[in-house]
Amino acid sequence: MVERRYKKASSRIAKRGRARKLFGLFLKIILPVTFFVGLIFLLRADFLQIADFEVLGVETIQPESIKNMASGFISGNKFFLIPKSNIFLLNKKNLASTMLTDFGRLEKVEINKQFFSKSIELKIVERKDDFLWCSSAGECFFMTKDGLVFEKSLEISGKLIFRGILEGNPLMKNFATPAKIQNYLKLIEIFKNAGFEITSVNIESSDKAIAKSSIGDIIFNPEETDPSLVAQNTILLINEIKSKNPSARFNYIDARFGNKLFYKLY
Repeated sequence: MVERRYKKASSRIAKRGRARKLFGLFLKIILPVTFFVGLIFLLRADFLQIADFEVLGVETIQPESIKNMASGFISGNKFFLIPKSNIFLLNKKNLASTMLTDFGRLEKVEINKQFFSKSIELKIVERKDDFLWCSSAGECFFMTKDGLVFEKSLEISGKLIFRGILEGNPLMKNFATPAKIQNYLKLIEIFKNAGFEITSVNIESSDKAIAKSSIGDIIFNPEETDPSLVAQNTILLINEIKSKNPSARFNYIDARFGNKLFYKLY
């Protein structure tokens, strides 16, 4: 009799043990699944989705084109379930990098999340189109004062034009170093102050550049470290020739050989 009671008690304990194991297994499965499903629903919730982009700082680029690009960036889903438009999942670094790649005119992009308004603030700094760079085929591109070629231009009037050196696709390449650009500008400024306008500079080779001016072609060495001396010597020659012949016009003046200048009149 005692043995039967012991067996019954053991059976009940074993059943309880199995029940606890099943319940524990149930909790181990259901709780993570419930948490995962709840998290998915939360991440898909409308109040966490990016509704709009606010573009600040634009000068020449159409804000709508930037908004369309950004909207395309957040379209679709991650892992087939989570919307890329979720404001918490937005990768600001990747979005900024994509914008800088798609819009060559952009110099800097700052992205700020506006959680309570469901919008993203895009602060933009555009590159300045200080000059033009034109290829031998006649295509022209905007260029910064630091020598970076960044965007194709359909308008070539009204800006100083640089030519030469770059081959292939010139976009996002440097025509020259900032220091060299400043040297060219010093030479141009001295001629301008003397009353001779330079409209373009063509770097033909490492030792020959041609500046197109209102008095004729000025040939100089683009590697010259003191362009002011080149300009001053050239202007002295021009003034000397014109003092004798006011209507004189130069075919070219070659100023690549120090104080020795060679020229040809029309």
